[in-house]
Amino acid sequence: MAGQMQAIKRRMKSIDSTMKITKAMQLVASSKLMKTRKRLDEMKPYYTQVKDTCAEILEYSGKSVYSPYLKVNEEGKDAYIVITSSLGLCGGYNANVYKMLNEEVKDGDLVYMIGNKGYAYCKNHRNVELNTQWIDLNSTLEFKDIVRMTNHLLDEYVAKNIKSIHIIYTEFVNNITFTPRNVKLLPVDQSDLRNEKSTELRKQTLFEPSPEEVLGSLIPMYLQAVIYGYLVESVTSENASRRASMENATDNAQELTDELRLKYNQARQTAITNEVSEIVAGANVE
Repeated sequence: MAGQMQAIKRRMKSIDSTMKITKAMQLVASSKLMKTRKRLDEMKPYYTQVKDTCAEILEYSGKSVYSPYLKVNEEGKDAYIVITSSLGLCGGYNANVYKMLNEEVKDGDLVYMIGNKGYAYCKNHRNVELNTQWIDLNSTLEFKDIVRMTNHLLDEYVAKNIKSIHIIYTEFVNNITFTPRNVKLLPVDQSDLRNEKSTELRKQTLFEPSPEEVLGSLIPMYLQAVIYGYLVESVTSENASRRASMENATDNAQELTDELRLKYNQARQTAITNEVSEIVAGANVE
C-alpha cells in the first residue's frame, strides 16, 4: 500500500510540473495572439482599400486595359505559397494545412514554404519543388522580405516560368475557429476583386497617366499587402490554436491531478484503517 501511495505522489508531482509548463505556454501564446491580432486589424483596411482601387480600375476600364499580371500564362509551373508553423503544440493547425496542400498541390509544383513544419512534411511526404528562401517569415514578419518575395514571384510570372500563383494560409475566424484556404493571386481575376461601389462613382474617376500604368504599380502593392495580411492572419491562427491547445492540456492535467489526489486519499485512508484494525486485533489477542 505504501508503494502505491509513493507511486501516486510521484505521478502527481510529474503532472504538476507539466501543468506549470502548459500554463506558461498558454500565457505566452495569449500574449502573442493579442499582438498579431492587433497587427491584423491594422492591416486589413489597407489591403482592402488597395483591392477596391484595383477593382475600380478594372471595372472602369473594362477589357481594354492591359497588364502582364492579367494575362493567363500557358507555360510554367503552378506556384504555391504555403504557410505553416515553425513550432509544434498548436493543435490541428498544421494538419489542416497539410490536408489542403495534399488536395490542391500536384507533384512537381513549385512550393514557397513558410514554416519549418511544412518543410519537413513536404520533404518526407510530397514530390514537389521546394523553395525555402523565406521559410522564417512566420517568425520575423518582415514586410521588406514580403516585398522581395512578391517582386521575385512577379518577375518569374512575367518571364512565364510560373503559370499561376496561389497561397495556402489559415483564415482567422475567431479565437477557436481557423479555416485553411487556397487563394489564387495571379493571374488577377477581375471577379475576385469585384467592387460593390456604385457605377456612377467609378465613372467620375480619372486615372493618370493611364489605367495600365496605375495597375502596373498598384497590383504589386496589392499582392504585397495581401500576402503579408494572409501571413499575419496565419500566425494569428497559429497562436490562437496553440493557446487553445495549452488551455485544454492545462485543464486535463488539473483533472488528472484531482483524480490522483482522490486515489491517494483513498489509499491513505485504507492504510490507516488497516493499521487501526491490526492494533485492535492485537489488543483483543492480549
